[in-house]
Amino acid sequence: MIITNEAELLLKEFLDAHGLEGIRLTVEAGDHGPQFSITFDEPQEFDVIQKIRGIRVAVDAQLTDTDLLVLDAEEGPGGRGIVLRS
Repeated sequence: MIITNEAELLLKEFLDAHGLEGIRLTVEAGDHGPQFSITFDEPQEFDVIQKIRGIRVAVDAQLTDTDLLVLDAEEGPGGRGIVLRS
């Protein structure tokens, strides 16, 4: 997984402000294929834990290939937020 500079800054600011240690990436089956979620949950027993740009990233063990996933920051109607691209 790649975390862009902009996403790194936004994530670290949020994590620090809320006393959190990292993020968790999960996947669930959806009507149109897999649905990815980014949460602030604690890692689960079988998660693969990585440190990317100084951020702890727990990845659901069901995700076998995250090399092409990119976390980026983007401006939206509610302000600046994190987006996951594949």
